[in-house]
Amino acid sequence: MCGVIGVVSERMRPDLGMIAAELLKTLEYRGYDSTGAAIQGEGTAVTLRKGVGAPSVMVHKLGIVGLAGQIAAGQVRWATFGAVDELNSQPHEVRCHTHLYGAHNGNVTNCDALKVWLGSCGHRVLSDNDVLQHKAALDADPNFVAGMRELSDVREIERLAVTSSGVRDIIRRDKEKLTKPEHRLAL
Repeated sequence: MCGVIGVVSERMRPDLGMIAAELLKTLEYRGYDSTGAAIQGEGTAVTLRKGVGAPSVMVHKLGIVGLAGQIAAGQVRWATFGAVDELNSQPHEVRCHTHLYGAHNGNVTNCDALKVWLGSCGHRVLSDNDVLQHKAALDADPNFVAGMRELSDVREIERLAVTSSGVRDIIRRDKEKLTKPEHRLAL
């Protein structure tokens, strides 16, 4: 069990880190093994802060509360798959075929096979948990053509929140479909 948050603001907010921190702390019951947030400002630069520990402690220790930005993606983790360490803490940021960051909630039961396949496609997969971001980055590459582009490549995913640098959308991926949120909260 884990918890994922995503916030998109129409403008820069000096308190976006505080908003993300409060959301992460609200989800502490869903995970206290690790905590993390990726905050993006007006450009493409992303500040990634993550580590091992409960959100009530880590949002302050990591300085998430003081970050400004326009987009936030975060996760609290209760490790049911993969080690409890900083490498498996989320969100993950990848810069292989495209720049992308995000977090997911669920277990990737075929991560070993995906790591091998992604490696053969030029990706440097570092953990059991960043395979989804690498897979999403590969799928977002307009030059990529392969036979493994359906969602069955990634099984057992409950939700996926991914934000691509420069794209102001939060994407939610369920087991069967890819949808964009119908409603946005104007912050």
